[in-house]
Amino acid sequence: MIKPVNKVEPVGVAHVDVLAALHQQCFKEAWSSEAFSSLLVTPGTSAFIATKANTDSPLGFILLRAVVGEAEILSIGVIPEARSSGVGGLLMKEAAGLVNIQTLFLDVAADNESALRLYHREGFEVVGRRVGYYARGTGVPVDSLTMRRDLG
Repeated sequence: MIKPVNKVEPVGVAHVDVLAALHQQCFKEAWSSEAFSSLLVTPGTSAFIATKANTDSPLGFILLRAVVGEAEILSIGVIPEARSSGVGGLLMKEAAGLVNIQTLFLDVAADNESALRLYHREGFEVVGRRVGYYARGTGVPVDSLTMRRDLG
């Protein structure tokens, strides 16, 4: 288990390669640097990276878009060796601390048990379901759960 996290800091277009590398470590279908770049130039979009104490080695990231008091977490990931160490919760707290945000939303695969545990622990509740939303190669698609957390 990796502890403690040194810091969580905002990042921008200059960090798209780091974000893409983190995404690749966290997900089978990774987003490219270009995908992060196109998202980060969209108004209201923010990204944060959590780093390991005394090394600045990236451990995880969160990408979200805020509009009129609400924000959607577009992606959050923690590298495998740092999971269950509090990094995800720290990133969630950063998202919840954004100015003028009263509600956070996210979508998660219904079979992603570790993420669901984190989101429930952080106060999210399921408010919707998209049947067969996530393709799984040649396997059966997995439902997406839309989750919401009220902050105020």
